[in-house]
Amino acid sequence: MLQKYITMLRADIKEAMGRRCGLDELNNLIMLIGFIYVVAALFTKNKIFLLLGAVFIILCYVRVFSKNLEKRKKENVFYMRYMGNVVLEARILKLMIRMKFKSIMDKEYAYFVCGECHQVIRVPKGKNKVNIRCPKCNHTFVKRT
Repeated sequence: MLQKYITMLRADIKEAMGRRCGLDELNNLIMLIGFIYVVAALFTKNKIFLLLGAVFIILCYVRVFSKNLEKRKKENVFYMRYMGNVVLEARILKLMIRMKFKSIMDKEYAYFVCGECHQVIRVPKGKNKVNIRCPKCNHTFVKRT
C-alpha cells in the first residue's frame, strides 16, 4: 500500500517538474556561489556573506522551478557560449582527479582518462610504461602504471 502512494507521488512530481526548467549549468554555478558565500559566513561570522549566499541559493531555486523555459534556456545558452569551455575543462579535471583517487584505492588496476574523447580506461597495475589505446576513439598515449 505504501509502495502505491510512493509510485503516485513520484508520478506527480515527474509531471510537475516536466513543465519546469530544472537544473542546468548556470544553476550549478549560482548554487556553488551561494554555497561559497554561506561557508564564508560560517567562518567569518559576517551576516552580509550569509545574506548574499541566501540570495544566490534562492535565485537558483527560482530558476529551477521557473515555467518560462525559453527564457531560462536563452540564459543558459548565453552562459555556455562564454563559459562553456571552462565548464567542460572543469568536468574533465574533476573526472581525472576522481580516476586518480580510484587508482590509488584499487590495488589491481590503474585508471586513465583519454585525452581525446574522455573515456575512462582501466589498465592492470605493475606493467611500468604502457602504450594505451582508447577503445572508443583509438587515440594512443603512454602512461606509467
